[in-house]
Amino acid sequence: MDLHHLRSFVAVAQAGHVTRASEKLHLSQPTVSGHLRALEGDLGVTLFERMSSGVSLTHAGRLLLEDAEKVLASAQALRDHARAIGGTLDARLRIGTILDPAYLRLGDLLAVMRERYRLIEVELHLAVSGVGLEKVKNGELDAAFLLGDPDDTDVRAIPLEPIRYVIAAPAAWRSRLKDWDSLARETWILPPPQGTLHQMARELLRSHRLTPASVMESDQESAILNLVASGVGITLMREPLAREREAAGEIFIWPEGDTRTTLVLCYPAAREASPEILALVRAVEDVWGKKTGARRPIAEGA
Repeated sequence: MDLHHLRSFVAVAQAGHVTRASEKLHLSQPTVSGHLRALEGDLGVTLFERMSSGVSLTHAGRLLLEDAEKVLASAQALRDHARAIGGTLDARLRIGTILDPAYLRLGDLLAVMRERYRLIEVELHLAVSGVGLEKVKNGELDAAFLLGDPDDTDVRAIPLEPIRYVIAAPAAWRSRLKDWDSLARETWILPPPQGTLHQMARELLRSHRLTPASVMESDQESAILNLVASGVGITLMREPLAREREAAGEIFIWPEGDTRTTLVLCYPAAREASPEILALVRAVEDVWGKKTGARRPIAEGA
C-alpha cells in the first residue's frame, strides 16, 4: 500500500472534489484519480461515489477514512522520531517540576534526552500544582510533572507512580499533639493554594470539620521539610521521606491520617503528535521503566 495513495484519499475526502484536492497536493488531477483507483484496487472496495458536483464517501470510504488518517499520522511520527534520533530535530522543551529532582528522576531523564535528541534543548521551571497545569494549557510550559488527576480534556497525562502522604510534625511536638483539634491549632506549612498538597491538607482537616489555624506557604519541598524539622509547623510529607526523617529523629508521623495521589507528567492534548513531545514521552517511558500509555487528564501539587 502506497502512502501517496492514502494521502490522495484523505485529501479528496476532505475536499469533496478531486480537482481541489489535486491543487492542495500540488499534483495533477489524473495523478490523484490514478491514486484513488489503485487504492480501491488494493483494498477491494469502492471509496467514493462520483457525482457531477464532486465526490462523496461511500459507506466503506467513511469507515476506512479514520484508519487512513491514523496510518499517515503514524508514518509522520516515525519520520519525526527518526529526525529526533538523528539529531536534526531542533526544538525546545520547557518542563515544569515539583518535589525533589531525584524523585522525579530528572537527571536520568535529561541524560536520555541529551544522548538521543542532541538538538532538543530542555529547560526546567519550578511550577506547583495548578500553576503547572495552567501553564501547560496556555503554552508557557510544554509539559509538567503534577500530582493528581485534573480531569481536563485539554491535556494528556502519563501516570508514573502512586504516592502516599502522611502528616509530619516536629519530633519535639509528639507529646503536645493529642488529637485532630490540636493538629488544626498549629501552623501548617504548605505549597500555595493552587498546589495539590495544599488542597489535600485542607480536605483532610475538613473531613474532621476543621481548618488550619494558620498556614505558612512555600513552593519548595526541601524548604518545607527543613521548617518542619526546625519546629515551625506541620505538613504533608511523602511517606518514604517521612519514614527516613522520623528514623533520623527530625520529625514524627501522626498515626491517624494519610492521603494518596499520583505523580504524573502532563502535556497539551493538541501537541501529542508533535515530535518533541513524542521524544519526551519515549524518554519518560524508558527512565520510568515501563510503557506508560498516556491517558487523558491530570493535575499536580508541589
